Amino acid sequence: MPPNIIFLLIDGLRADQVYGENKTSVTPNIDSLIKKGLYFTNAFSSVDGTIVSLNTIFSSKFQVGNAARAQRVVLQEKNLLDVLKTNGYHIYGALPDFGSFKSLIEKFENKSDEKSNLIEKNINGVDPVEEQFKGDILNNSKSEYERNHATLPTGLGDRIIQFLKNKNKQEPFFCYFHIFDLHPLREGKKPLGIENFDNEEYGSNTFSRTVSSIDSWLGKILKNIDFDNTIVILTADHGERIPYDDFRAVDFQPKLDSAVSVGKKILPKSAHKLGGQFLHNIRKSAGKRRLEKSNKELSNYEKRSRTTFDNVSIFDEMLHIPLLFVGNKIKSNMNNHNVHHTDIFSTLCGLVDIKLNNKIEGRDLMKVISEKNTKEKSIYIRTRPYIEEEFDERDSLGIRTDKYKYFRFARNPDENVHLYDLKNDPFENINIAKGNEELIKEFETRISEIEKNEISHDDELSEEEQKRISKELKRLGYM
Repeated sequence: MPPNIIFLLIDGLRADQVYGENKTSVTPNIDSLIKKGLYFTNAFSSVDGTIVSLNTIFSSKFQVGNAARAQRVVLQEKNLLDVLKTNGYHIYGALPDFGSFKSLIEKFENKSDEKSNLIEKNINGVDPVEEQFKGDILNNSKSEYERNHATLPTGLGDRIIQFLKNKNKQEPFFCYFHIFDLHPLREGKKPLGIENFDNEEYGSNTFSRTVSSIDSWLGKILKNIDFDNTIVILTADHGERIPYDDFRAVDFQPKLDSAVSVGKKILPKSAHKLGGQFLHNIRKSAGKRRLEKSNKELSNYEKRSRTTFDNVSIFDEMLHIPLLFVGNKIKSNMNNHNVHHTDIFSTLCGLVDIKLNNKIEGRDLMKVISEKNTKEKSIYIRTRPYIEEEFDERDSLGIRTDKYKYFRFARNPDENVHLYDLKNDPFENINIAKGNEELIKEFETRISEIEKNEISHDDELSEEEQKRISKELKRLGYM
């Protein structure tokens, strides 16, 4: 019987937080997996958001054209899950019951079993302006994902362990677990369940300490996995900003608590929303001045870390991800090839002896590491434009190679042009676009070649469903 497959995707997990000289988190369980498995130190996503990343993973195709603007997971014909199912695999998983994940959830055989699978229905968010004027501190409220029991301490961890212990699940199985524990940080909230890790012993910042907390849960989960008959994949959908000194741009905004209190007393209730908007504008203006003053001595990389999480970006801090294969007959290996999400599909099929008849973008990484002279692979990169319009003004696209990163505005190749020498400037502080026009032409040619193979995501959603998904994405910081 072919081996089982457990796919652990940790939303927003940066590669430098699990391996390398910048790591301050304490991750004995992940460290052990890396030592036993095949770990790629230079693995990258092609996008800074979840949905398009998942489309890339499960289709093994770069998301270009209208496919890059998908607001939901769209499983193309002959996607990874269908290929595995055709070859005898049972498909299980755990995801929040958001509209964006509907096509994935429908593939899960345990979709009707809420106790072992689906996370509870989402709860509507609140208007931040109104709540601000009411004097409520949003940072004290639970994250959307925690309200849906989608983080390890709030319910997901127990559900994963319950699933692994379930003697009735059919084999061979593929099981997808999406771990959202880092996502509350994007919403400006400290994740629940990290209290025992919230000190310098477990990391230099809240992000690293949350990674330490995740690792402790992984230790509990891994005890229930038979690695002789199971392949475990650990990766992320994208990287994340880690605010310099743990200060985000919003943290420089004054609280104005006294003004809120006075306003509530002297203004009629009908004027509260208008008053809240007025204070909101004051906070933003004052915060911007404070931020600019604090940023004067910082590098471009450090400045970027403080920008808001809804600000699209394809710098490496948002794209560099961990990628690990461990278990079954996989040999220990630390590899530095430039690899990508699209390679997961082909690699998995190779590991379980499934022959692919359809042409896909990705490579079987087991074959790549065995070759002495592997040809460099250009990675198509793009921001996550989850929008109704043709282009967001910030929407950017480009190419990443072993040595260079090139990107520019999607709407105009002559606007916002960036080029970085990754070997000499790994933090992308110095834009060398001027004076390297010939190199840029070469990258534009590569972009055109990739975009010739455009795939299409025909949107058959109702207008109501589109609005609901857009609302979810906005509330979760993706629009």
